[in-house]
Amino acid sequence: MNLDKSKRNIVLIILSVIAGIAYLAPLIRFTFYDQMVAALGITDIQLGTLAGVYGTLSVIGYVPSGILAEKFNTKKLLILSCAAMCLITLWYSMFPGFTALIVIHGLYGIFSVGTFWSPYLKAIRNLGDESEQGRLFGISEGVRGVGQTIVAFICLGVMGLFATEAAGFRAVLLINAAVFALLTLLVVFLVPDFDKDKGKETVVTGKKESMWKAFGKSSIWLCIFVIMCGYILWNTANSYMGTYCTRVLMITPELSSTLSIIRSYIIVFVAGISGGIIMDKFKFKGSGMFFAFLATGVCAAAVFFTSQTTMICVVVTVILAYLVNVIKSTYWSILGEAGVPLAMTGIATGIISLIGLSPDIFVAPIISRFLAYGEAQGDVTIGFNIMIVWMVVWSALGILSAVLLKRRGMKIKARGVEG
Repeated sequence: MNLDKSKRNIVLIILSVIAGIAYLAPLIRFTFYDQMVAALGITDIQLGTLAGVYGTLSVIGYVPSGILAEKFNTKKLLILSCAAMCLITLWYSMFPGFTALIVIHGLYGIFSVGTFWSPYLKAIRNLGDESEQGRLFGISEGVRGVGQTIVAFICLGVMGLFATEAAGFRAVLLINAAVFALLTLLVVFLVPDFDKDKGKETVVTGKKESMWKAFGKSSIWLCIFVIMCGYILWNTANSYMGTYCTRVLMITPELSSTLSIIRSYIIVFVAGISGGIIMDKFKFKGSGMFFAFLATGVCAAAVFFTSQTTMICVVVTVILAYLVNVIKSTYWSILGEAGVPLAMTGIATGIISLIGLSPDIFVAPIISRFLAYGEAQGDVTIGFNIMIVWMVVWSALGILSAVLLKRRGMKIKARGVEG
């Protein structure tokens, strides 16, 4: 889509902020766990049930999201998602009964993933050509994190203005609803219609072919291979490097929390912006991914070899966080090089997300068993060392996936082969 630079940047920011805020309200327990339990009058088990409902509907929603992105207008799906999230959050703020809360979290899963995820990826991809994909997705990831951070800190400040947790939690939900309402209007008036040049019949026909053939396309599985390797590394480092610093390096919980904030917010922004720019410097995305996975593997091994020197090891963990976020922020830019046609972006991203992001289901159970094994042996460090080996192995697989991606890109460039 041909947009002038300023208009494109505005659209990119709007889409990225939506992508960040869409997951803030459904996952509000991450920030306001105790306040949520108190305000809603629920137990830990009930809260876990709500989280399970949202997680299940989210995972199930990836493939329908791809189909919807191919069959229906992208802009209208974005408007529907924002408006629905606004209304659901308003309902949430009324503190309904537990059955209604289950329905609310199920609806969050539908409208934050099912009607939004693939249309969002499709819209970002349409903002530039293949030479700009790394930069576009990297900047989007960085802005996404900034948007989440700003709204989260606003909510945190507002929470403290109220005498009761219930009143504060309701205010937080109302703020989220207001943000969704504003984003709905911004999409209506500022986001272009990405599908205006496509006839309905063409879109539908493309969807039918993609739906039945996508699973058999090598391009889809190559993207799954790259993205799964990257997501496993990000998931592991993002979830366990904080507790590694506390339990192995023996730094204070306060310093560990500070480092976690740096990893979760500052590093995400820096990695998104710089990673996208760096990735676009390579002639082939596969080359960029090769060096990113290689550096991640070396850095993961360095955590083990520097563990006796606390400050050096802490610095290494921060570098590791940067590297895995570079991979995560740019791995959606590989679609073109892998051979996924632009017209098939919707269904492709749905299928790739379903499988490639499935580590959310199994990484935590696996790593927790590593740690439990170490504790059973009398030293939790043993479990963390196994985790480091796990990261090195997935880095090696990531290197292999990057090599295959580069070869695929060279073949496409030379022969114009797709699929």
